[in-house]
Amino acid sequence: MLFLGYVAAAILGAIFGSYATLFAYRIPKQESCFGRYFGPKSRCPNCNTIIRTRELIPIINWFFTRGKCVSCGAKIPKTFLFIELATTVLFMIFYSKFSFSENFIIFSLMSVSLVIAIAIDYHNKFIPNEILTTILILGLVERVLEDNSIIPVILSAAFGVILSSLFYKVFYKNGAGFLKSQNQAFSYAKFIIIASVCFNINLFLLYFLAVLSIFTVIIILGKSLKRDNFSLGFSLLMPFIWLIICSPF
Repeated sequence: MLFLGYVAAAILGAIFGSYATLFAYRIPKQESCFGRYFGPKSRCPNCNTIIRTRELIPIINWFFTRGKCVSCGAKIPKTFLFIELATTVLFMIFYSKFSFSENFIIFSLMSVSLVIAIAIDYHNKFIPNEILTTILILGLVERVLEDNSIIPVILSAAFGVILSSLFYKVFYKNGAGFLKSQNQAFSYAKFIIIASVCFNINLFLLYFLAVLSIFTVIIILGKSLKRDNFSLGFSLLMPFIWLIICSPF
């Protein structure tokens, strides 16, 4: 029975990961993310051929096609495979931790949003507001269910506002160009505030310390990392994922 639970969690994770690739591709382009129902069907960006349903089987199809479009042979970004594999693994981890419960639903959906955020930030160097809002809502629901009160959320959020302002000033205003745009800096600062809503004060301070440590190491490494295509969102997103996996919720 336990084995079947892991299989079901893996299948759910792969399916959500397949849809997540659509969101990761279309949100930065401001296109509809509801494909066949309210927007354009999925197409190859190179030859514009509609991708058939049988070609959208998550993970497996990527290996069958060797990561290429079946029509024109254009390479499919490895980011898509990363998203599908990551959501599959995370769903299995949360099943092992929560079984199929309300916490499994909340944290699995949150993990999908976080993986989308990593993929978008990797290519575009910012975290879109749609993803930030989704994580905020899920985190707020989890905190209220856990604490049975809004007061602890307000207190930890107050810390988040203060520390996110400090982060913005240190790493954008005085950060020697490591954050390339105000939009990138704002999205990272907003994510820190969201983390303060999702975690209690102790966990949030641990999270912020981890973020500061990673950013400090990057700055110490110096100019070799200061290139236009370098993204820093993983420094905020990976500690967040680590905490929701390891913390005793």
